[in-house]
Amino acid sequence: MIAAQRAIVVSVVSIAAFLPSIAAAQTASGFKTPSNNIFCIIEPADESQPDSDLRCDIQQMSSKPRPIPKDCPLSWGDAFSIGQNSNSSIRLCHGDTTRNDELMVLPYGSEWNQGGFSCKSQTSGLTCVNRKGHGFMISRAVQKVF
Repeated sequence: MIAAQRAIVVSVVSIAAFLPSIAAAQTASGFKTPSNNIFCIIEPADESQPDSDLRCDIQQMSSKPRPIPKDCPLSWGDAFSIGQNSNSSIRLCHGDTTRNDELMVLPYGSEWNQGGFSCKSQTSGLTCVNRKGHGFMISRAVQKVF
C-alpha cells in the first residue's frame, strides 16, 4: 500500500511540474512559421520595460550573423526584437528561446496583427513591424533590422 501511495505522489508531482509550461503554451501570444524555423511571441511590458516587445527567434540560418559583441556571453544573432514604440529593432544577446511548438502556425501569405505589431509570413521570409513601421525581416538566408 505504501508503494502505491508513493507512486501516486510521484505521478502528481510529475504532472504538476508540467502544468506551468502547458499553461504558458495555451496563453502565449505568438505564432510560428510553417517551416518551424521561426517562432515569435509578444513579451509583455513589465517594470524594466514600459512597452511590450515582439521577439522572433530563427532556428536555422545559412548566413553568418555579425561577430558576437564582446559584452554578450550568451547566444547571439538568431533572435530579433522590436518594441511597440521603438525607432529600430535589434538582434538580441540571449540565454533563452521563443521556440514553442504549441504556437499557432502563421501560413505563408498570411498576416498576424496583435498588440501593435504586424507580421507577414511569406515563403521568402518573415517581416514584422511595429506601429511606427520599424522592425525586421528574417529568413534562413537574410536577416535585416530596420
